[in-house]
Amino acid sequence: MLESLTCNSCGAPMQVPESARFVKCNHCGAQLAVRRERDVTFTEAVDKLTETTKSLSDQVSQLTKNQEIANLDRRWETKRRNFMITGKNGNSHLPTEGGAVVGGIIAIVFGGFWTAMAFSITSHGPSGMASIFPLFGFVFIAVGIFSAIHANKKASEYKQAKRRYEHERSRLRRK
Repeated sequence: MLESLTCNSCGAPMQVPESARFVKCNHCGAQLAVRRERDVTFTEAVDKLTETTKSLSDQVSQLTKNQEIANLDRRWETKRRNFMITGKNGNSHLPTEGGAVVGGIIAIVFGGFWTAMAFSITSHGPSGMASIFPLFGFVFIAVGIFSAIHANKKASEYKQAKRRYEHERSRLRRK
């Protein structure tokens, strides 16, 4: 059975089989898609559909890219927070290699000062428990060295993680 339709491109009348999904206008040669909706059947130029499809595809690609970047940013922010060091006043900051060295030097200098002062104070008194106090200075020095090494390692890991994040973000933006 044939349906009577009109070409969407030139307006010429057409006779189209009811099962047809695509037709070509005999008057203008336009490629047409036959659209059947609940109460109406009409034609639509295929080139317009192709343009619309390409535009939608481009928009979906851009949205996907933006979503991937947003997901990467969220994961980075979580990872970045894990690198944060909280100070004694509750302030957080990112580790730096310079800060690690300075913190270690301060602890080592304090430990050396403590040891020297404790030796000078306890050298004139009775030995026994008083001789233990200089050992605390060595503990401060050991803790200072360990803290400096640990903080330096954490700062280095942070720099590497940030570099990987920036590289991945740059790759996604170029995509």
